[in-house]
Amino acid sequence: MTVVLQGEFDLTSEGALSASLERIHQRGPSRLFFEMAAVGYLDCASARLIAGTGRWLPPGVKPVIIAPSSLARRVLQVSGIGALCEFEP
Repeated sequence: MTVVLQGEFDLTSEGALSASLERIHQRGPSRLFFEMAAVGYLDCASARLIAGTGRWLPPGVKPVIIAPSSLARRVLQVSGIGALCEFEP
């Protein structure tokens, strides 16, 4: 399943992101791809929500981040949260 994220992800959008991810969880995906080219802001709480989806996936499978914006990539890498994900250009 591919999830396209656009805009800013901070405290004010955390609830909506969490609810959307829960609906995805209920579908039982075996792989998750997050397309993040149009993410203008990403806080650590939102990054943890995204990376945390890996616990729903089969053992050894991580969520995949596709084309992250430079800011999203930086937040994921500097925070260490990106270690829970795979990255594609």
